[in-house]
Amino acid sequence: MVRSGSMIPQCFHPKGCREQALPFPAMLGHFLPWYTLKGASYPLSPEEAAAIPHPPEIEDMRHWNDARSGYRRTHLQMPECGCYDSRDPAVIEWQIRTAVSHGISGFIVNWYGTNSVENVLTLHWLHGLEKWNREHPEAPFCYCLSFDTQAQWPSEGKVPQTLEEDFLYIRDHLIRDAYLCRNGRPLFPVFPYGDQCRELREILDGVFGEEGADLIWSGAPACKGEDACYTWVRPDAETMNAPDEAYFWSDPDNAGLQFLQEVLDSANQPPAECSYVMHGVWPGFDNTLVAWAWQSDPNKPTIRPSIICRETRAGNTLEQCWRVLEDYQRAHHAGDPAAAVPVPLIQLVTWNDYAETSVLEPTRDHGDLDLRRCAAAIRRLRELSSD
Repeated sequence: MVRSGSMIPQCFHPKGCREQALPFPAMLGHFLPWYTLKGASYPLSPEEAAAIPHPPEIEDMRHWNDARSGYRRTHLQMPECGCYDSRDPAVIEWQIRTAVSHGISGFIVNWYGTNSVENVLTLHWLHGLEKWNREHPEAPFCYCLSFDTQAQWPSEGKVPQTLEEDFLYIRDHLIRDAYLCRNGRPLFPVFPYGDQCRELREILDGVFGEEGADLIWSGAPACKGEDACYTWVRPDAETMNAPDEAYFWSDPDNAGLQFLQEVLDSANQPPAECSYVMHGVWPGFDNTLVAWAWQSDPNKPTIRPSIICRETRAGNTLEQCWRVLEDYQRAHHAGDPAAAVPVPLIQLVTWNDYAETSVLEPTRDHGDLDLRRCAAAIRRLRELSSD
């Protein structure tokens, strides 16, 4: 099976309109459908509720101030519009309008399984997306799902389903006209907690037909049937200690630039067969308010944070991540064989993960400054592509 990026046309488009190709490269925000104010608000329609075998209980102030964290505050920054409910139609409209106005073509929606709270919130978000696209045909917005393999974990009272059942549900209920496809194939970035690449390839082939969907794996190519790979926020390997050490990420000033370059390099080397890479850029990372970032050992009551500063000694983290891609794109357009695999998609990590402060959604602290940096960077890349 050959997946050489230089041989296969890269046409990314919404499922319902092949003629409406995304700009090259396209910028997508990683979106977390996490947040609530009152859990009982915004009930699903009877038809949507009936399709969920084990409906989840939805708590108040989810991901703003959760029971899971001992009601510890889980955000260091405040959204520009204040704490919100991800199901609120006005919030959804504001998020999409803000994204579109900064050159973002769609969201990658983090998804945790059929019976998860995230699925319920995703259904509401899809209603808002479809309303936006009906009312703004001149500025359509698309989406795809990032399948988190925590979908298989019985966490937060969730009743997990099999991988096949989850993807059948996705096929039948969550793939709408605005779903992002490559040459007609729906895209599925996967956030893995183990080596399930080959298994997921078989599941996708079974549900969507052989080679009927794109599997996008995290990190360097797994070489087990994926179509592409993507980069997720992390520092360089040399600055990472063992996970049980007091300071896992030992240098907050390390933005992960070598890691980004290594993934790009590995995608261009045998035995990798990637058709393309989805490059990640991030403004920083800080999980000091997340419950699992604290030592559970009472004899070691120290914080075990994972931190990448927004402003490192080397400069702005977000701009440094973009610079790695700009250098690569210049080499790609110059015909460098070491940069043969295209990078048609860029993932902003993240749109709204306030728990780990990798936030690009406008906040009261930063406004839309980082989004304006992304808009400027994507304009430069598109100008390079048009030369």
